[in-house]
Amino acid sequence: LLHEDSIMHLMRVAAGLDSLVLGEGQILSQVKQTHKLGQQYKGIGRILNRLFKQAVTAGKRVRTETSIGTGAVSISSAAVELAQMKLEDLSNYRVAIVGAGKMSKLLVQHLLAKGANKISIINRSVGRAQDLANSFKDANINVDSMSQMGQVISNSDLVFTSTGATEPILDKAKLEGILAPNKSLMLVDISVPRNISTDVSELANVRCFNVDDLKAVVAQNQESRRQMAMEAEVLLEEEVEAFDVWWRSLETVPTINSLRQKIETIREQELEKALSRLGSEFAEKHQEVIEALTRGIVNKILHDPMVQLRAQQDIEARRHAMQTLQLLFNLESEISSGKVV
Repeated sequence: LLHEDSIMHLMRVAAGLDSLVLGEGQILSQVKQTHKLGQQYKGIGRILNRLFKQAVTAGKRVRTETSIGTGAVSISSAAVELAQMKLEDLSNYRVAIVGAGKMSKLLVQHLLAKGANKISIINRSVGRAQDLANSFKDANINVDSMSQMGQVISNSDLVFTSTGATEPILDKAKLEGILAPNKSLMLVDISVPRNISTDVSELANVRCFNVDDLKAVVAQNQESRRQMAMEAEVLLEEEVEAFDVWWRSLETVPTINSLRQKIETIREQELEKALSRLGSEFAEKHQEVIEALTRGIVNKILHDPMVQLRAQQDIEARRHAMQTLQLLFNLESEISSGKVV
């Protein structure tokens, strides 16, 4: 990739447009970390430093000015999103998770992010369930064995199942035996094959959702993200243009440095003459004040020309202005001789 293609690539990466999961947010922190490491080991120069900063800005803009990061696009996150849609405030509900594998860990992560704080993990291996609970040290998670599943479920409002069982572990008959009359229960089965028999839907106060329901949620959110990606592309074009304007302005640096060096040399020479005429006693007493005064005058005189030169986006107009400065201040010799770096 060259020039604008490479610039756009980094912008797209930071915005999550090139991620496997479109719009995922973790990649932006990874770009930031890469930038930080590059600076730490002095592997990033002026141009790359500016490019990484612009890419981070682009990533932040895409996330704040579009909704590309919202909406579940994985089964586990969709399961929790669906539960939140149906129940609203998850902090008011007791949640049970049957299983302690990778999907269960993701369920816990998403549940905690949505405010759930009464979570129990049920698993054949209590040790494995405890390891899962321990990976969320700041959360108060209960651990139970499969022999306690009926009791835990009877006390829960929301149950997720995510085990490797090849046969249903919950069915209508089991639930009828453990649920109190009129007890409401929401079941979300994210297992393949299913952990919950379809006949549980015959129970009046039980609502059951499975992977097929969740796939519809995921598909809808993915389509929404694709629409947001089109909006994000417009923002990225703006950021690429902003970087390109800055990059093109770098050709003004030798002229600006040459002008500043020439004016600074004149300032130092004239200051030295003035101080010698004022006498050593006066010079020692007031040198810092006079030095600051002359520097301030030089900086204020040079400020506007330098700003205008850098800001000029028209290449021909900028180059004409540079040539004019070089001619008026006789800078060509300083630039060509390599005095200015």
